[in-house]
Amino acid sequence: MGMVEVIKAHGGRVFQNARVTDVVRGPDGKGITLVFGNDKVVAEHVLLNLPRHELLHLDHFKAALPARTVKMQQCIKFDVPASLFPPGQKFDLGRSLTKAYAFYEEAWWHTRLNRTRGQWPDNAFVPLQTSVGIPIGIHFNDGPVRCDAPLVGCRGFLEVFYSPAGETFFEDMRPDPYHPLGILSANKDTQGHLARLHSAIMEATQPLFWAASTPQPLVAPSLLAVGVWDRSGEGYTAPTKVYYSTAPDIPGGPDPLEKACGVPGLSDAEYRRTVLAPLPGLGAKVVVANNDWVAQTTETMFGDWAEESLLQAERGLRMQGLKRPEWLDAAYYDKKVWNVLVGDSVEFGRRPTAAVVV
Repeated sequence: MGMVEVIKAHGGRVFQNARVTDVVRGPDGKGITLVFGNDKVVAEHVLLNLPRHELLHLDHFKAALPARTVKMQQCIKFDVPASLFPPGQKFDLGRSLTKAYAFYEEAWWHTRLNRTRGQWPDNAFVPLQTSVGIPIGIHFNDGPVRCDAPLVGCRGFLEVFYSPAGETFFEDMRPDPYHPLGILSANKDTQGHLARLHSAIMEATQPLFWAASTPQPLVAPSLLAVGVWDRSGEGYTAPTKVYYSTAPDIPGGPDPLEKACGVPGLSDAEYRRTVLAPLPGLGAKVVVANNDWVAQTTETMFGDWAEESLLQAERGLRMQGLKRPEWLDAAYYDKKVWNVLVGDSVEFGRRPTAAVVV
């Protein structure tokens, strides 16, 4: 809540649990009305941190956009060239992006394997399939662990799955698409899910125990916590980005951005500039920042991180006349914010607006 207190200290007002239901451009082009159900707020500058499915449900906002812009906003792609993965690996997209943590009373990856970082397999995004039907992809460093001494008396959480790969075991732990958190404790595990999960984890990690010449633990985890973000657009959704590839082994042939989105002549710079400030004639008065609004090649993707949302927010704020915050590294800001804005403007034959000039 520290950020909220800073906002209030500067005269800002914070309304929690207030879902924006529309954004309406004023008839004179000066005021922007934000609609929150039966309530309305008029603003001069707006930054919308909205994912794709929420933005496209703002009826008046969408109606004010050129058809080309809407086509970009609707574009979702995840090209998966066969050459992206090692031989024998296959990547099948499922219905969700899911992350799962198992709590062990003995953090055996510390005490028995001395593995406190790294993944298993090497690319845990493509999980190992097991005979019990539960895919396993481990991040040894991603989960809180507490030890009495280094590698001694350790207990904690192990991330055992984080992937959009198709599966149902973890996905079925959530109550419904609008409640992404699912928790299963040992005292409520009437169907033996935790024992089954332990069997899958031990099968997947058996080579590591063999290499370490140490026995596998017999005790199953006492708790499983999952987060499930839907990829179909219902409830809490996973990021819906544009991952395109020009690799020759893409089904249907190379897929540059303009082909992937069905927008002739579309470049990365036009996509970035348009989704950031989509309303024509308003410049940067209304900017959109969310990591859904990223287009890049599959080969250069590095994950769905909040960094993308923050970078877009900084670019939008810079366009609105706000300079680099003191806490943000100057070299990083120049590379990721300022240089991107300048580069996109140069491509379209114009200089950045006065509000953006250093």
